[in-house]
Formats: sequence, structure tokens, C-alpha cells
Amino acid sequence: MTTIQIKLPKSIARLYPKVGEKALLQALRESVQRLIREEREELKTIKSRLRKFERKYKMRFEAFEKHLPPDGDYKIHEDYGEWSYLRDRAATIARDLASYERLYGSL
Repeated sequence: MTTIQIKLPKSIARLYPKVGEKALLQALRESVQRLIREEREELKTIKSRLRKFERKYKMRFEAFEKHLPPDGDYKIHEDYGEWSYLRDRAATIARDLASYERLYGSL
């Protein structure tokens, strides 16, 4: 186990002897649980937006990227930028969720 030092307001620090490590770990567990819920909700929203692009262009991002016309109109390139960002953001959230779930499991 690793020891960390946390600066707490005096009012909370006075409670620590009564509350103890168990309560702080429980608070951390609840915070991580809330973070997992929020990240899952954001991922759900992003996946919905990704599916809209797939329906609009009738293909997955990889195929769209291969066939992106260099002289395409502004909207196509704007969609490409947003689609690319959403895809990257979804991957980041998925990695973060895996880390948070491992952390939650070890608390």
C-alpha cells in the first residue's frame, strides 16, 4: 500500500480521528463510482453521435477517412473533424473507464 499526504481543512482534520481511514476510503470509493457513472454517460452520448455520422455517410469512420475527397465541401471536412474528435474521445474515455474500474476494484 502507498501512503499519501493530504492537506485538509482544520474542521475536517479534527474529525479524522473519529472518522478514520475506513470512512475516507469509502468516500474515495463513492467518488470513483460517481466518476465511472459520469464517464459511462458521456461515452454513451458520444457513441450515439458516432452512430449518427455512420448513418449519415453509410460507412464506418475508417472507410470515410479513406474516401475523404480532398476537394470535398466544407461540411464534409467539418464532419470529418468532429467525427475524428469523437472517435478519439471515445477511445480515451474507454481507457480511463478501465483504469477507474481497476481502481474501484482495488479499494
